[in-house]
Amino acid sequence: MAFVSGHAVGGRSRAVGPAVSVAPKTAIARAARSGSRRAHLNMMVTEIESKAGFDAALSSAGDALVVIDYSTTWCGPCKLVAPKFEEMSDAYKNVVFLKVTGDKNAETNQLMQSNGIRSVPTFHYYKAGEKVYEVTGAKVADIEAGIKSHM
Repeated sequence: MAFVSGHAVGGRSRAVGPAVSVAPKTAIARAARSGSRRAHLNMMVTEIESKAGFDAALSSAGDALVVIDYSTTWCGPCKLVAPKFEEMSDAYKNVVFLKVTGDKNAETNQLMQSNGIRSVPTFHYYKAGEKVYEVTGAKVADIEAGIKSHM
């Protein structure tokens, strides 16, 4: 499946290329206030832009639950669920939230294809580097239920 080339979705997301970049100052400040060593990883949705960034993010998550939102810029349901996904990233501080925008570049398109994404939005859940669950569609209740049952 091919995705149409486009622009990245705005918001609080940050891009992660071949190397995982440092968290923004606001997230680090929140982590310091909360006293949590891992909070800076969870206060936002991290945008993944490459296979290397994807692998690094999964590896650095350790045993924490990782939830990946696969979407595109042209998808209406993706746009509707994005703010709810951001809210979940604030509510579930021990979960790592990632986003892959399939039409951002050739690498994200290939990443979606290699992970078997056939419709968007799709959410994959990983634990210790292994896929444990999947939700297809903008089903906010199902997305959150998956988080609660796999934390």
